[in-house]
Amino acid sequence: MVRGRSRVRFPILAQMNLADKTILITGATGGIGSVLSQKLKDQGSNVITIGRDPNKPATYHADLTDPISRQELVNRIIQDYKKIDILIHSAGVGIYKPLSEITQSDWNLSFTLNVEAPFFLTQALSPILEKSSDSLVLTIGSGAGTIPMRGRSLYCATKFALRGLMLSLAEESRNTHPSYCLITLGSTLTPFGPLSLDKKVEESLNGKAYFTPEWVANKLVEIMQNDDREDEITLFPGDYGFGEWKKP
Repeated sequence: MVRGRSRVRFPILAQMNLADKTILITGATGGIGSVLSQKLKDQGSNVITIGRDPNKPATYHADLTDPISRQELVNRIIQDYKKIDILIHSAGVGIYKPLSEITQSDWNLSFTLNVEAPFFLTQALSPILEKSSDSLVLTIGSGAGTIPMRGRSLYCATKFALRGLMLSLAEESRNTHPSYCLITLGSTLTPFGPLSLDKKVEESLNGKAYFTPEWVANKLVEIMQNDDREDEITLFPGDYGFGEWKKP
């Protein structure tokens, strides 16, 4: 089978047993990350959680936009764990502004967290990822990495970049490990981005397409269990009966 990108639904064949797998998740205290962490713990996985807010429980706390904090995190992980089976990039930021309002600070934060951090964490952790024969780098991307949208030029730019990065690494690592899988994900009911969770819930009740974090987490677990996964899997809520979506 030629591995490539897919928008279609496909049957998930549970082949990888996630019990006892060591899985590291960035953004683990966020809307999707926190639910996914618990789902993986329920599977018996050894879950390493990375969060920024010291007031929220996590295995490690780090500022992924700070190279020094990032390197200190990597050093601690390599010291504490001999191998990692799955690395999940879930941390990110969504700044939606028109061109005239985007600041240098907005630009730096967006590209550092959405693109630079996943790249350098993957690079730094590759030696212990390579120790697992079926290791995987799973990245939660966005439909904004495939669809240009007004008022979201900065966010789209980072997600287009992240998509190109991860799909290129998938090509680079063909027939070796770790393997790579990019999840091109549609809107989800979390506080991510400029809209509050309450506002998104209100919109969903009026028919706008949003996934629930629980649905996304369950789907991600299924994808991780499938050894025959595609390099890119696109999940849009409108395709799964979660409402309608119109391009901003």
